[in-house]
Amino acid sequence: MSPLTPYLLVTSACLAFAAPSAAQAPPAAPQPQSVSAERLGETLDELCRLPRLAGSIESLAAIDYATQVFTDAGFDVVKQPYLCYLPRQKSQSLQMLAPGGDWQALDLREVGFKEDPRTLSNHVPPMHGLTGTGRAEGPLWYCGYGTENEFAELERKFGREAFQGGIALVRYGALYRGLKVANAEAYGFAGALLYTNAQDDGAAKGPVLPDGPWRPSSGIQRGSVYNADGDPLTPGWPALEHANRIRPDQAKGLVRIPSLPVSSGNAGRLLHGAERQLGPLKTSARLSVEQDQNLVEIQDVLGVVEGTTHPDEWVIFGAHRDSWGFGATDNGTGSTVLLETARVVGEAMKAGWRPERTLIFATWDAEEWGLVGSTEWVEHHRSELLQKAVAYVNMDVAATGPNFSASCTPGLGAATAAACTTQGITVPSRLGVPGGGSDHVPFIELAGVEVLNFGFHGGSGVYHSAMDTPYLVEKFLDPGFQYHKQAAEVAVTLVNHLSAASSEVDGRRAWVQQILSALRRFPTDTDENRLAKLQLENATLRYALLMETAEEDSATSFRFHRAFLPANGRSLLWRSEGYGSAWFPEVAAALKGAEGSKDLDAAVLEVLAGFEALSSTF
Repeated sequence: MSPLTPYLLVTSACLAFAAPSAAQAPPAAPQPQSVSAERLGETLDELCRLPRLAGSIESLAAIDYATQVFTDAGFDVVKQPYLCYLPRQKSQSLQMLAPGGDWQALDLREVGFKEDPRTLSNHVPPMHGLTGTGRAEGPLWYCGYGTENEFAELERKFGREAFQGGIALVRYGALYRGLKVANAEAYGFAGALLYTNAQDDGAAKGPVLPDGPWRPSSGIQRGSVYNADGDPLTPGWPALEHANRIRPDQAKGLVRIPSLPVSSGNAGRLLHGAERQLGPLKTSARLSVEQDQNLVEIQDVLGVVEGTTHPDEWVIFGAHRDSWGFGATDNGTGSTVLLETARVVGEAMKAGWRPERTLIFATWDAEEWGLVGSTEWVEHHRSELLQKAVAYVNMDVAATGPNFSASCTPGLGAATAAACTTQGITVPSRLGVPGGGSDHVPFIELAGVEVLNFGFHGGSGVYHSAMDTPYLVEKFLDPGFQYHKQAAEVAVTLVNHLSAASSEVDGRRAWVQQILSALRRFPTDTDENRLAKLQLENATLRYALLMETAEEDSATSFRFHRAFLPANGRSLLWRSEGYGSAWFPEVAAALKGAEGSKDLDAAVLEVLAGFEALSSTF
């Protein structure tokens, strides 16, 4: 039986495989050398034939393509739809008040170039996903990177009344864009404009497109400003067609003020050449965002190969398929590597190979809006994942240059190092727990799964731009698709390693080390804080001692993190925070006295209960 029944569209044929005779060699495992650079280039080109904005008509072509690749590989195919709140931007405008007192419209279009015909049409509107809708008009204020400290400094210098109802002009960088807009809203601004700076990813870095990989002055960085994960109207449960839904005004993480992304060229006009100091600028701004707020259907497409001896142990490889346009680097690269890995696995299957553990290859939808497709799937299958998931491997922006990097939870450190060594890649000196911002987050936070991100990276300035096309990859970032090839070879190596039942995913000792390291940074400024730290350290050390002296229990080794999951809610041990992460999030919230947080004793006791549950397994 398929591991995802009744959601699988299972092929009707029942495959039976005889065990090889003593004279026969066992079927060969998937071969990394079977990865084809030429085929990778063709895959990226096909994926980027049309834009892949989640829920759009154009995105259906990539859904069909992924389905066909999985079908051709011999996988069972799942196409799982979810109905989500992803408002479509119907129109947008931005005006500035000129020195003479006239309102001037700013051109929000990105300017393409003839060398790459894709850049000349089919642009996704310049938009922020899940921003507020409506109009805002007021004096323009420069607010730096939009951090809470910078808004607090504005308040100290000018008084909060001075900028109430104003428009915040904020530079990208330093923190997640959604937090920038939320900070502007919290301090009383009526709207926000986020701009790219040429010093960060434009002409100051080198030649701009079409002559180099950096962002031209009309380039715009789109992106979500949602400060949560998953469908906003179904928090904690899957967004199926007939699911219960809350109202948008009840949803957590949504900003209420309208915001727009703007180019460095337009930002220069708004700044009037002023020095970038926090404070009022010499103009006012007027922006408008109009949306269609009807629910949108998205689709996750998965290919499944059931394991032979351990079908109830799942190893999942995933990459998000959606984008803010053609999305060659983000995330055509990761999707391309995933589909090529699936093809190589399919070739081995046709020669008789089968994994011992169940393999699931997933192309997620609507990651760009707040990890929506992956979060809905994890919520949908949480009980199964808690029992069966061994590992999740994520590929997001997988091949844009020569520099290999990886981050993982402790249980996948050994597998990552082994794959690097097999492929002749230097093992990264630090394989820390990854931060937020990609599809690994719901797996670790909601289901306690050991996760890994990896890829080959280089510099460019097309992030979330209409200029993110195969031209950039073929011309500047990966001519010949050699980095794509290396990434796929690592992925195939990981398939071979993790799909074997003998491969342990055991990070318990390294988890203990990382927890103790995090506790060294625990504040001890009060007696209450010192006691909380001592309790957490003692519980960690008691578990470590028990683990060293008790009989080995490898059956639960990959489930360490699941002891810290509440029945409903997210991890008490680790949680993403924008693009970063935080240890002991409920304890940290209690220490800050955050609104709605538990008291410190209650937060600590929840973590201690996790260690008690772990100890009971010995």
